[in-house]
Amino acid sequence: MSHILAGRLDDLPSDIRHHLGAFRHKVFVQRLHWEIPGVSHDATSEWDEFDGGSTVHLVALSADDEVRGCARLMPTTGPYLLRDVFPELAGQSGAPPSSTSIWEMSRFAGSGLPDHRTGSTSGMSLFPYAMALALSFGATCVIGVVSRSVARLYRHFGLDLRVIGVGTASRCANIVACTIDLDPATFDKLQCNPVTLLKSITRFGQLPFRDPDLAGHSHSTSAGTPSARAPADMLLTVCDDRTGHTQATV
Repeated sequence: MSHILAGRLDDLPSDIRHHLGAFRHKVFVQRLHWEIPGVSHDATSEWDEFDGGSTVHLVALSADDEVRGCARLMPTTGPYLLRDVFPELAGQSGAPPSSTSIWEMSRFAGSGLPDHRTGSTSGMSLFPYAMALALSFGATCVIGVVSRSVARLYRHFGLDLRVIGVGTASRCANIVACTIDLDPATFDKLQCNPVTLLKSITRFGQLPFRDPDLAGHSHSTSAGTPSARAPADMLLTVCDDRTGHTQATV
């Protein structure tokens, strides 16, 4: 991984914003054919109503500064996808969570990123950085809406992915709402040390930092059982468009 950047959209450098928007358009519109409100047919960038405000964007750059991966994190105390787009996936309680300790991840995709765990390239290697960043914001768990195939892939990597709710409407037939705890066991399974990951992220602007208790995390290591390998050209995506299209390339 050459460069990992994080910041709110307005705080990211203009060239990074431009390339991030183009990368997302290539992945979610051109490749996955998502129909996203507000994105015209002749658009070259992909943004939606959740990209501003408190949303934090994570961007992975190659050695030649090409965007190779992205994710965004949103606090559940404000607008976010599960609450505002897919509330029917909220589970038996019927009320999507609202807590400073629960963040939602969406627009997650990566392709051809170096992975120190396997010595190859993978779309999954950005995932631990997103989890570590959420941890630094005070999150104890991360939620998201994913396709069933992506959920299976996460479990293939050994992650304890718990389903919050399953939709019954036709538009939600292939997606589920899931949660991952940000505990030492999760980072052990990812074979990553969140303290080390956070030190390697370049931050732009004033990002939330709640001085999380990292006791127990500092001993997470990249050693251990070899992780599952993901193809270098695989895109790992979180489903989060209003139409429920979930043709994730997994």
